[in-house]
Amino acid sequence: MEAKKYILNHFDDFFVILFGKNDKADKLVILKEKFTIDAKEGDLLEISINEDKTGYDFKIIHEEADDKRQRLLDLIENMEKN
Repeated sequence: MEAKKYILNHFDDFFVILFGKNDKADKLVILKEKFTIDAKEGDLLEISINEDKTGYDFKIIHEEADDKRQRLLDLIENMEKN
């Protein structure tokens, strides 16, 4: 399965609820016991079904957040100069 990007929406008693990064209708619900990454609400994750089909592979996406953060800092710096 191709990896897709999801935003961690929230945790409930037994599940982790995620929504597609660009499509809120793309909802993914994973059992907490299968959620094997230390992520928090609001984190952007890349998720795919692992090759042996026993669970999921997770990766926290920092690059995009860091990129947006840097653009915001640059904008603030430019505003302070003017």
